[in-house]
Amino acid sequence: MNLIRLTLLLIMALPATVRAEPGFVVQPIGQATNSTCQSYALGVALAFKRDAQFKLTTAADLRKTELAIRAAIKSAAGTESVNHDHIKKGFESFTNGIYKLKFRVVDLAQVGEEVKKRSGVTSPVPLEFLLGAIVKDVVLASATMIDNYPYSQGHIFTLLGADGPPNSNQKLLILNSAIKVKGIERNSCSEDLPDDPGPYTAGLSWKDFNSIKFKVNSPGKVLLWTIEK
Repeated sequence: MNLIRLTLLLIMALPATVRAEPGFVVQPIGQATNSTCQSYALGVALAFKRDAQFKLTTAADLRKTELAIRAAIKSAAGTESVNHDHIKKGFESFTNGIYKLKFRVVDLAQVGEEVKKRSGVTSPVPLEFLLGAIVKDVVLASATMIDNYPYSQGHIFTLLGADGPPNSNQKLLILNSAIKVKGIERNSCSEDLPDDPGPYTAGLSWKDFNSIKFKVNSPGKVLLWTIEK
């Protein structure tokens, strides 16, 4: 029995309260298209509300929500070109006003501390077992580079925890929906996964703070996204 299968069996044997939930987070699929990083990340953020009105536990649930949020954003924009106001209006329309998208500017050095407060994750955790049980909520931010992979127009990703003091040694737990790596197969054609895997793979991992080049609004300032009821 290989290690991956053993890990999955151990997860299945755990009580529901300590299994990773939403389940798609530990082995995530990539975003659906080149234009859906915002709606993918908003779907992930909505999943962590664990709201029965918005069922989001599987990768298929996330894909359906991702595309529906994107459609609502495009409807708000009336064009393929969207801005923050369109994203806010589209997301809030999708939730029928139940959830609001909030934007907040913070100092770059304080990003990790804001993530700690929001998520409750302040040290490394065994992701496969306790992720869903201990992550209270998530924060979204934009980067122009992650691990030397450039996102020229900026790329929205999800922050789920931070470890260490606010300095160059700090690590961030991130879910990146748009990883394009030669030779890595996308998750697809499995139970609870969408038939169309999209152009990317995705990954959940701890990253050195300095391996992420945040998109800044002004020198030393970063825009964080959260959703609120």
